[in-house]
Amino acid sequence: MAVAAGNSAGAVLRAVLESGVATRTAIARVAELSPATVTTQVRALVAAGLLVEHPETASPAGMGRPHSPLGLNSAGNVVIGVHIAAGHVTVAVLDIAGTVRLSHRLPHSSLDPDEILDAAAAEVRRLRAELSERVIGLGVAIGGWVDSTAGAVVDHISLRWRNVAVRQYLSERTGLPVSLDSHTRALLHAEQLFGTARTAAATVALFAGNVIDVAFAVHGRVHYGPRSAAGAITRLAGGEAEAALAECTDRALVARARRESLAVNGISDLIAVAERDEAARELFADRARVLGRVVAVLIDLLDPDAVVIVDPALMRVPGVRAAYLDVVRRFSSCERPEEIVTGSSFIGRALETAAGTVVLQQLFTDPLGVVAAAAPVPAITAFYSE
Repeated sequence: MAVAAGNSAGAVLRAVLESGVATRTAIARVAELSPATVTTQVRALVAAGLLVEHPETASPAGMGRPHSPLGLNSAGNVVIGVHIAAGHVTVAVLDIAGTVRLSHRLPHSSLDPDEILDAAAAEVRRLRAELSERVIGLGVAIGGWVDSTAGAVVDHISLRWRNVAVRQYLSERTGLPVSLDSHTRALLHAEQLFGTARTAAATVALFAGNVIDVAFAVHGRVHYGPRSAAGAITRLAGGEAEAALAECTDRALVARARRESLAVNGISDLIAVAERDEAARELFADRARVLGRVVAVLIDLLDPDAVVIVDPALMRVPGVRAAYLDVVRRFSSCERPEEIVTGSSFIGRALETAAGTVVLQQLFTDPLGVVAAAAPVPAITAFYSE
């Protein structure tokens, strides 16, 4: 797998994720670890409740000692994910294999961060009280400039948030260890763990929604930068292109549709209309032509093995994927973009998967450390932000 290297326990856990159910011998081969190291780490991961041993099976042709396959303990461990979008919060439960168990959407009553985070925290507490599985942590994904180390949203244009200490706020109100990340970086981690970018050494992800974000990984490692500011593309576009980029957000597309007398309430309505209406299709094709130029620049800059475009219209609206590919072919050195450009592996579940993966990518890097940190965190009523 192309996920950034963690410790040996993480390598074992990722090998089991990759293999489904695997013997210690197979784990050692996939993880590239010695049998002795695998034995030690398997013992620790079983004791931590992350791996389970399946009944012994005979070795091939009945020769040698029976095997005791190992699998992820998906039934006993979950994470809760919170995705904060421009108009709503989605709260989801995922097992440690990355499967979304359930999700609930909460419309914003205002853009005030305290109100949005309070509503999210209340839903997290409600879900946690109903779950019988161990909750390993709470992952939060959001667009814009996110400082993962500080646990803060530095700047989110649509929500008009600046320097909001999301991690501290939610940890105090949920009693869970909280991790925060950009939703595009989180989606790239998800593609590396559970999706199509498992074997790619260099990957670019472009997110098209109410914010337009980019994330990239080199040598399997998602790049953050010293200020967690990597991925902003507004200045990359610049000038007239910057204005064109602003017209590519979901809200801008919906506003254009209404000006053209299309009766739509949101981006989902517009996609449904575009499946049969040429004028609506052209709005998404226009966006693809603008964002395709961005993808072309990134391909020439990073020369990736894979490009993941997270655009809900990519596969649903006729002509959109072709528009992306045509522009990339014209404006980049990549002659066959169809070989590297794909859509999200998590259609219909991308945002929930992103939020849960904020925790899951840490789990598959340092599983024993993450489990140790999952002990209850005392709730504190006061909250102070700078």
